[in-house]
Amino acid sequence: MIRVLLAWEAGAGRGHVVTLARVARALEGLAVCDAALGWMDHAGEIAPHVDLAYHGARLPYDFDGHKARRAPANATWADYLLDCHFADPAKLHTNVAWWVETMQLRGIGLVVADYAPRALMAARILGVPSLAIGTGYGIPPASLESFPVFLPEYAQREADETAMVGAINLSLAPLGHQPIRFLPEIYARSGDLLRTLPMLDPYHASRDPADYLPPVTDYAGAAPGTGTEMFCYFSSYELENPALVEALETSGLPTFGYLPGASDDVRARLKRAGMAISDRPLPVTEITARARLMFTSGQHGILSLGMAAGLRQVFLPQHLEHLYMSRRAEAEGVGSVIWPRTAAAAEIVDVLHATWGNVAMGKRVQEMARALASGFVTDDADLLRQRLLPFL
Repeated sequence: MIRVLLAWEAGAGRGHVVTLARVARALEGLAVCDAALGWMDHAGEIAPHVDLAYHGARLPYDFDGHKARRAPANATWADYLLDCHFADPAKLHTNVAWWVETMQLRGIGLVVADYAPRALMAARILGVPSLAIGTGYGIPPASLESFPVFLPEYAQREADETAMVGAINLSLAPLGHQPIRFLPEIYARSGDLLRTLPMLDPYHASRDPADYLPPVTDYAGAAPGTGTEMFCYFSSYELENPALVEALETSGLPTFGYLPGASDDVRARLKRAGMAISDRPLPVTEITARARLMFTSGQHGILSLGMAAGLRQVFLPQHLEHLYMSRRAEAEGVGSVIWPRTAAAAEIVDVLHATWGNVAMGKRVQEMARALASGFVTDDADLLRQRLLPFL
C-alpha cells in the first residue's frame, strides 16, 4: 500500500491540521499516511488517522526581523517567503534536505502539501508525485513569472525575486534540484486540491473551474436565523492584543467561543466577563443554532462557514491574507472589516454593535447562503478520494 506524506510547513493555525486530517480520513483503507507537522499543538486531531504524526520542518514567519528592519507590509507572496527566511541559502538547503531524507526513509509515494513549498521542492527532486492543498491564496499557479500585488494600498515590494531564484538554484543544486527561472516555479506540482470558493481565490482567472473543491468546513446548511449570541473563534496569537481582549470584555453582547490560542489569564478574564469558552471545537450545528454574529480573524475556513451558514460576520485580520479574504466578504455585503488590527477597543465594540444590528446584512447573508449551498457538502470524503485515486 502506498505511503502518503501529509506535509505542513507554514501558518500556525488549527485549520491546516484539520485540512490534512480530512485527507487522511479520505485515504483510510487506500493508503498509509504520515503527517509531518510544523506545529504539534493540534496533532491530536490527525493522529488517529495516520500511521505516524511527527514534527516536520517549519517555515515560521520572522515577525521580529520584519519589525527590526522596518520593512513594509508584505505586498506579494515573495515578500512573505522572504520573511520566512526562504531566501536564506543555508536554511533552505538544510530544510529541503530534511524533506528529501524523510521521504526516502519513510518510502513516500505521494506528497500532499499544505503551505509546504519546500516539501513540494523535495518531491520534485525525488520524482515523487505531489499535490498542493489549500485555499488558493497560498497555492499560486507555478506558471506565473512573478507574484502579484493583491491589495493596492500595500504595493511596496521588498523581495528581489531574481536574487531569490539565484539563491534557490545555487543552494539546492547539490540535492539534484533542477534550476528554476521564476520564483513561482517553486510551487510546481502534479495537481491541486483547491479548497475554496472562486470569489476568495485571487488566482481564479488562472484556474480551471473544475479544479475547485468545497472549502474545508463542517457544513450543516444555513442557520435557522434565531441565534441570539456572538460566536468568537481566535485560534493562535490574536488574544495577545489587549484591545481585542478589552473589547470582548466590554462589548455587552452575549458571547460564546472557542479560543485554543488564549492564555489561561485571558481565558479567566473573559469568563469573568461572562463569555462561555469551550475547551473543544464546537459542532457546527451548535454554532449555527446559537449565533447571530461571528467574530474572527477572517481565517478562510471559518469565514467560508459563516457565509455558508448565512451568519453576519466581523473580521479583525491578523495579516494581509486574512485582510484579502475579509475584504472579499465585505465587498459581498456579508461582513465588516476592522483594520488595522491595532484598532482601539472602543472601535472594535462599535463595529460589533453596528454589525449585530445591521438588518440589511442579515438579509444579504441569507441570500448568500442560498446561492452558495450547491458548493458545499456535509461529507467531502468521496470528493477527496476521487481526486486522490489517480495518484495512488
